[in-house]
Amino acid sequence: MKRLSIYCACMLFAPLALQAQSAGLKLADEKISVENLRVENTSQTMVVNLDLNMDSLKLASNMRLVFTPIIKNNTEERLMPQIVVNGRKQDISYQRSGYKDFADNAVVVRRKNNTEQTLHYSAVLPYEDWMKNSNVIVAEDLCGCGDIKDQNTVELKRLRTPFMPYMRPEAEGQKVRHEQGRAFIDFPVDKITLYPYYRNNPRELDKIIKTINLVKNDKNTTITNIEIHGYASPESPYEHNAYLAENRAKTLKDYVRKLVNIDDTTFSVTSTPEDWEGLRKYVVESNLQNRDAILKLIDNTSLDIDDKEWKIKLTYPDDYRFMLENWYPALRHSDYVVSYSVRPFTVEEAKEIMKTKPQQLSLEEMFMVAQTYEPGSREFNEIMETAVRMYPDNPTANINAACTRLQYGDIEGAKRYLDKAGNMPQAIHARGVIAMLEGKTEEARLLLNQAKQAGAENVDKNLQIIDM
Repeated sequence: MKRLSIYCACMLFAPLALQAQSAGLKLADEKISVENLRVENTSQTMVVNLDLNMDSLKLASNMRLVFTPIIKNNTEERLMPQIVVNGRKQDISYQRSGYKDFADNAVVVRRKNNTEQTLHYSAVLPYEDWMKNSNVIVAEDLCGCGDIKDQNTVELKRLRTPFMPYMRPEAEGQKVRHEQGRAFIDFPVDKITLYPYYRNNPRELDKIIKTINLVKNDKNTTITNIEIHGYASPESPYEHNAYLAENRAKTLKDYVRKLVNIDDTTFSVTSTPEDWEGLRKYVVESNLQNRDAILKLIDNTSLDIDDKEWKIKLTYPDDYRFMLENWYPALRHSDYVVSYSVRPFTVEEAKEIMKTKPQQLSLEEMFMVAQTYEPGSREFNEIMETAVRMYPDNPTANINAACTRLQYGDIEGAKRYLDKAGNMPQAIHARGVIAMLEGKTEEARLLLNQAKQAGAENVDKNLQIIDM
């Protein structure tokens, strides 16, 4: 048997074709080319489409070629409608009575020598589970006798559906979550008194209150801590700015606490006297005339904080004036973090939470919801993609998302996820699956055995598929 195969993108649930480095497929002693081969299936049908290009075929008038496409594995096979190519006299014979030798669904064509001629072929079979690891072959009858036994066969495509090494995530002991934001509360110059209706304060205070109440009013959550962290800008002496940052944060805390009616012990207040990190970011992203020199001064750890600010101000007055007017107001901000715990959910509860607040679910809860759907289904895949968005740096989430991508046929997308999964045994297993799908059999075998030795489960399933 000629071991030839090509790759095509398959529909959802379709067996994946292992790729190979091959030229175009040929039949009839390489006189007929197989083109535009597609094998697609749903859970109910398998569809095979191909074109037979007969431009190079010169068929004697009394000759007949018969091709029988077959879906086959080691124990099962299903025949598809035959393709009959007649010479001129054979076609006359067929029209008279020869058709009786073939099934009614045979695809019959007369070859017109020295002309361009392409036959389109399409066949539909009921899908059976064994077909996910099968071969699409063509049995050639080059004498036209109709007997397909002991004929030459040409392999058109190897269909393989590797076992996907999805991982069940570890249970999360206590689900702790955080909602955070940044508010720009305006205080009068050098003052720590908060005026709720001063400038943009109504809007900025509302951001904090809404965030806290959103968590507080959720029956599934319990607030454990509310942190308010105050920042001042660098334009005054450091000690004075430390006083402003700390006490403005305390004033803000007291005001917010009364509005949300939460015990004072739930709050914590911290502060940073001067937001040099924020200033540095502005400078880096700017086109200031003296940008690099100012960055050197900001990064100079040997300078006293106040001396650093004065050197920038005196040495680069125009740039300093721009920073003071445009950036310093934004360096006076109050960051807030609402920390809370989330109760555990049953699978049915988690299904509903998944639609509105997926961040409240643990990876394990998401995984359990996914198990209620068929792997590869739209619902299953959406859950796995949501999980990796919620937990972008979690190796298990990335391995599962990679497996989902592989079921789509998106090998490059799977590789990007696996780059964040490290060298866990299951990640090595998934890389072995990628090698399988890329037709790199020996690399796949090496990776799969490496994963098996490292403790990955179910590797033997894919090793068996390789050897089919």
